[in-house]
Amino acid sequence: MKNSNPSGKKDKQMKKSSVVKFLFCAALPLCHLSATIPQDMAAAESTAKAPFPAESDDAVSSGDTYAEEVEEELIGEEIPETIDAPSSSEATSKTEAPAKKGEAPANLPREIAEPISAEGNPGVTETEFVPKEPAEPDSKIERKDVGLPGIEHELTQKYIQMYLGTAGKKILIQSLKNSVPYRPYIIQQLEANGLPLYLQYLPIVESNYVTTAVSRSGATGIWQFMENSMKPLLKKSAWFDDRLDPWKSTDAAILKLKENYARFNDWALALAAYNCGAGAMSKVVKDHPGKDFWYLAENGYLKQQSAQYVPKLLAIADIVENAEYHGATDILEAANLIEGKEVEEFDYVSTVGMLSFQQIADVTGLPKDTVKTLNQALFRRCTPAGEVYKLRLPKGYAEGTEEKLKKQGIATDAIIYTVKQGDSLWAISRKYGITVQDLCLVNGINEKSILSIGKKLIVPIFK
Repeated sequence: MKNSNPSGKKDKQMKKSSVVKFLFCAALPLCHLSATIPQDMAAAESTAKAPFPAESDDAVSSGDTYAEEVEEELIGEEIPETIDAPSSSEATSKTEAPAKKGEAPANLPREIAEPISAEGNPGVTETEFVPKEPAEPDSKIERKDVGLPGIEHELTQKYIQMYLGTAGKKILIQSLKNSVPYRPYIIQQLEANGLPLYLQYLPIVESNYVTTAVSRSGATGIWQFMENSMKPLLKKSAWFDDRLDPWKSTDAAILKLKENYARFNDWALALAAYNCGAGAMSKVVKDHPGKDFWYLAENGYLKQQSAQYVPKLLAIADIVENAEYHGATDILEAANLIEGKEVEEFDYVSTVGMLSFQQIADVTGLPKDTVKTLNQALFRRCTPAGEVYKLRLPKGYAEGTEEKLKKQGIATDAIIYTVKQGDSLWAISRKYGITVQDLCLVNGINEKSILSIGKKLIVPIFK
C-alpha cells in the first residue's frame, strides 16, 4: 500500500544515505569523522499509537537502529514482520522488486557485493568474499545453546533465514570483520561484569560495528547511544563525542545493560528496554504482569522495532556460535578472526590545549592513522582547545610524551571560521596572526587546497 505521507520520498532518500555510510564507513579515513556527526538531525520518528508504549527518555538506541536502516535498503521485503502485531503506520511503497528468499536484491550496490576495506580498524584485512549457498543444518553437529530462550520462535527463525541469505550473510560477515579491533575488549568486559557473552553481537544489531554509524534519529556509534542517554559515562562537546569511542561507549553500554537486567531480572526484557527505554518497558510490564517478552511481542504490546530487537540478536548469536551447524563456513571464518587476538592495552597522556593529530604523530613517531583510530571521539582531528583531555596511545608510548607535547605550538583557544567568497588560506591566517601551516595542520588540508564557500575551518588561537 502506498504511503500517503508526502515526505515518504525524503525518508527513502535518508535510508539510501544510511546505506552509503555503511558501505564506506569501514574504509572511511577517520579524518572525515566530522562529516558523520549529526547536525540538526531530524527528530526521531513519531511514536506509535496504542497499544505500543512511547519510548522513554532513557532509551539508548531509540527506534530504528543504523543497522536496521541498512537492512531495509539491502534486503528490503525480506525483513521479517512482527507476528500479529498491529502496524503503527502504512508501509512505505518500494519501486524495486523484492528479493527472493536467499537472494540479494537486484539493485544491491557494488560496494556491498565486493570486499569492503576496514582501513583504520587494526587487525582487519580485506579478503575476497565469495558467498556460499546456505546449507541444510548438519544434524551430526550439536547445536550450542546461546543462552537466550526463543531460538525456535517463528520470528527468530525468519531472521536466521534472512542472515543466511546472500545479502544478509554479506552484512553479517562484514560486521564481524568490523568487530575485530573491539570484540576482544567487549568480551573481556562482559566476562568481568558477569554478563552473557551473546551481548558481544548486540553492536551488529545496532550498527554493524561501524564506529561512525549515525541513525536517522541521531543514535551514534557502535552501541547507538542517543544524546539523552549518554550520562553518566559519556560526554559530548564541540570537539569530541564519546559515543564515537568504541571503548568508552562499550563501558557505558555494559552499565546500561546491567541496570536494565537488575530492573527486570529477565534478559529479553532488559534488551528490549535498551531499545525502547526502561521507563517504557516498565509501563508495559506493569500493565501485563507475569507476561514475558515473547507474549508482549506477539500481542502487539511492544513497538515493532523493540519486538524485533531480541529475535534479531538471538538469530545473529545462533548463526555465529553455531556456524558449523548451519553450514556457514564463511561466517565461521569471519567470526574466528579474533582468535589469538589479545585485548589491546593503552597508555593515556593529558593534553592542555589544541594539538593536531599530525603534531601528535610527529612527537610520538606513530602513524597519524593510529592516532585517529585510538581517538575516534575527536571528530575535529585535534585535542580540544582550552581544556585538559586524556589522549589514548598504544602501550609504551606515554613516557616523556606529555613533556614533548608541551613544547609544541599549543593553541589555547580556537574559533570555527566559515569560509566566505574571496577567502584564502593566506588571508585567513594573516587575519588571526597564525601561519598557513598552522591552519593546514589543524584542518587536515594542504596549502594548495581549494576552499569552498561555507566550509568550516578550525582557527587556532595562540596566546
